[in-house]
Amino acid sequence: MTLRNLILIVFLALFFVCYLSYWAYQTQYREPRERLTEEIAELSQQIERGEAARDMMRQFYGQNSWLYQRSLPSAPNDARHYSFWLLELLQYSGMENNDVQSQPHSLVRSGADYRFHVQCTGTLSQFSYFLFEFYNAPFLHRITTLTLTPMEGNEEKQTFTMTINALALDSRYGQVANYLPRGWIPRLAFNNLTMYDVIGERNLLQAARGGIDRADYTALTGFIHSGDQTEVWFSVRTDDSTIKAKLGDTIRSGSFVGKIVEIHHEDIVFERSNGERWLLTRGELLNQAFALPPETAL
Repeated sequence: MTLRNLILIVFLALFFVCYLSYWAYQTQYREPRERLTEEIAELSQQIERGEAARDMMRQFYGQNSWLYQRSLPSAPNDARHYSFWLLELLQYSGMENNDVQSQPHSLVRSGADYRFHVQCTGTLSQFSYFLFEFYNAPFLHRITTLTLTPMEGNEEKQTFTMTINALALDSRYGQVANYLPRGWIPRLAFNNLTMYDVIGERNLLQAARGGIDRADYTALTGFIHSGDQTEVWFSVRTDDSTIKAKLGDTIRSGSFVGKIVEIHHEDIVFERSNGERWLLTRGELLNQAFALPPETAL
């Protein structure tokens, strides 16, 4: 082998060694390092965006925590447990033949809307207690449809069929507060259950059964004075009968029950079971009496 060939072989060997070294540097070090640097930069940006979103969400939760406390759980299986709460409330209210069917939820702008079909039987008093507890409960729910059907052979009980919608908020939607009312909005006019006793006292479905409420046809017609006592007369137009009563007597006619606590020249004052005082004037029907403000009580 000549010196020239030896030099050529050495040169070629050095060229291949340099080329392989450069290739190894590029593929095994520089390019992976650049990719790793880009990934680190991208992950850092994601972390920064996540921290910013977390801070915004914390601020949002702080301002709207009351709203999320009233929401159903966002997980569908957990949200369906609301149906068990409905069954317990119906049973606690004294309702019978209770049936609650949940429907697949639908997505809305603020989260998920759940629908429940409820059927039960009971009296108006029991149902008014159910409504009182239902609208006192801290859920984002409402009764959208309600049907009352008289039970054949039972004048006291009805079948109630309801559709109830309940909302589960999605925490990913910060704009939810724009679509729902802010703050606690009371859904009941009174926080005292006795204020709703009149619902059970009035037979709302008597006309549907082919009957009437005698209180709608019982009128105050006369004042009979005898010495220091006054007797009041009520004419019942359904059967042409007359109810006679004095101070302290209790009048019962249809859905109306009240004790006479005051007798004036042309008016009388009743006291109802809830302690309210109602004024009735000569010629008016019992169900035309109106409540007096508490400050008028003696």
